Amino acid sequence: MTNSDKLLERLVKRVKDNGVFLDITITISGSLITGRLAPRGAWLATIAEELESSDSPDFANDFKAEAGTLDTTEYVHLSGGRVLHGTISLPTKGGLFRAPVSSVEAWTIGRIGSS
Repeated sequence: MTNSDKLLERLVKRVKDNGVFLDITITISGSLITGRLAPRGAWLATIAEELESSDSPDFANDFKAEAGTLDTTEYVHLSGGRVLHGTISLPTKGGLFRAPVSSVEAWTIGRIGSS
């Protein structure tokens, strides 16, 4: 049985509703991930833009189609996300992460390390 953090769900909803970004660090399966909590629509649009300029532009349509579906707060969407392990962070420039809110074991406001 998974328990979802209701306060984290409210933060995700507030970020989505207000179209703002919020620095956050989360733990999932023991991995520390730091980045900016992003509105779902902005996260999807960023991935679609990146895919359009890649070798596989057709994949962008999947993310554009998803943007038109019901906007839920079931997932944490991070931009500039980095997985931290000791002194190493991957990817080094940050990436786009998505994880179920129910998989977040712990979280704190703010990012760890420089971006």
